[in-house]
Amino acid sequence: MERTKGKVKYFNPKDYHGMIIVAGLDKDVYINTQEINEEAVNLLKDEEVEFDLVPGNIPDSFAAENLNRIKKRYTGIILNYDDGKGVVKCHQNNEEYGLYYKDFVNTNMEYIFEHTRVKVESGDEIEFDIEEDYRFGSKAINIYYEGRKPLSRFSLFPGMDSKLAYLAKISPEPWDYLNPDPSGDFLPVLKNYIFYTFARLRKEERIYNVKRISFSKTEVTFHNKKTKKTEKKEVECACFNTGLATKYQEEIFAYFTKNRNKRTKVDPEWVLNRFCKASDFEMSVFSEKPEWADYFGELVSFSEVLYDNKLHHELKYDHILRDREIRFPKELISLPDSLIKDLLDQGLEKARKRVRRNYKTAVPQYYNGKLQLLLPLCLLSQEKADLALAVEKEEKRYISRTVLKLEWAYSNARLLAKPDREWLDPVKEVDLAILDKIEKENEKELESAD
Repeated sequence: MERTKGKVKYFNPKDYHGMIIVAGLDKDVYINTQEINEEAVNLLKDEEVEFDLVPGNIPDSFAAENLNRIKKRYTGIILNYDDGKGVVKCHQNNEEYGLYYKDFVNTNMEYIFEHTRVKVESGDEIEFDIEEDYRFGSKAINIYYEGRKPLSRFSLFPGMDSKLAYLAKISPEPWDYLNPDPSGDFLPVLKNYIFYTFARLRKEERIYNVKRISFSKTEVTFHNKKTKKTEKKEVECACFNTGLATKYQEEIFAYFTKNRNKRTKVDPEWVLNRFCKASDFEMSVFSEKPEWADYFGELVSFSEVLYDNKLHHELKYDHILRDREIRFPKELISLPDSLIKDLLDQGLEKARKRVRRNYKTAVPQYYNGKLQLLLPLCLLSQEKADLALAVEKEEKRYISRTVLKLEWAYSNARLLAKPDREWLDPVKEVDLAILDKIEKENEKELESAD
């Protein structure tokens, strides 16, 4: 059959369908993501494509099947992205390409002063074209980011609150640290931890070709309502190591089963079934249990996560003050810049003295694909940290471009390890009775839904 060529008229990335213009045809041709034969599944306006032309579902209409682009489009994983610039590693050729915020299309952007910020992070996957630029070298252009984090692309999460409640119960830590808003996400630190851990695992698979997600099959028994008989069926399953442990240091895994309701190419393949201890029955089907995320593999030496007081430390005041209203204590927001700069200088000097007395004061954090250090900033009093100062090492000096609220800092630091309680100290423990109640309520909802 002769292939038909055309040009994309439009494509809706949220509904995963669009229309194609074909020369000599008086009607546009319908296209669905399901019929795109490539890993990059979002079509851009004016892209040239070829496909099999078939009758559509509506009388006298046309549809496209078995579609390919005339010009190849690539997919890749973001290695790092900060302040409008970054690097992506291509899945198809393992090459690295520069990213620049102006080259993003069809994505949510927010304007902050003169800077345009695109909300992508290390571990996110994107689609793009490649261009040779005389200033930047090989770079990605026409970049599309669909907005879902790696774990959301991988799995559905029915009854997520119940599952998080159980995970918090078997991994006793202060997961509700500094979460004063009861209307917000349930256990946000723990939820962020799981999502960012999976992003790191997926990144390690793609970049280092290591096994971080394991797959297997198991046999389950179920009651067939039609035949009224007990039957057995084979179920595909998957798991990853959360990096968390019980109080007896037993590893905890996220356990998934196949998504039986997958309808389109972009629907997740898996459903989060539950969080399991290593000794639970579900984990017995995996001949090899995957390792947890390795955030330190890229370090030249572990001295990189120790703060060196001999090095000069520079504060980028304009960057730090840019997000003042979002991050600073309310008592400081209305103060003049000159006074806040003095407070920052004093806070940094006090933090450096604390590090000299106790090296654990400098807490490692993982942020946007990079290891950084966090220092306490005591601005309103001598005893309590009000903010965490993010510290990057550049050549033979330290640079600080931003400060973090303590809950953000704790969430980032927890990706690597439980933060030392010297200053980044959780103020309350999880109420296990509340977790039990939420878990039971969500279980009832799931049973009624089934």
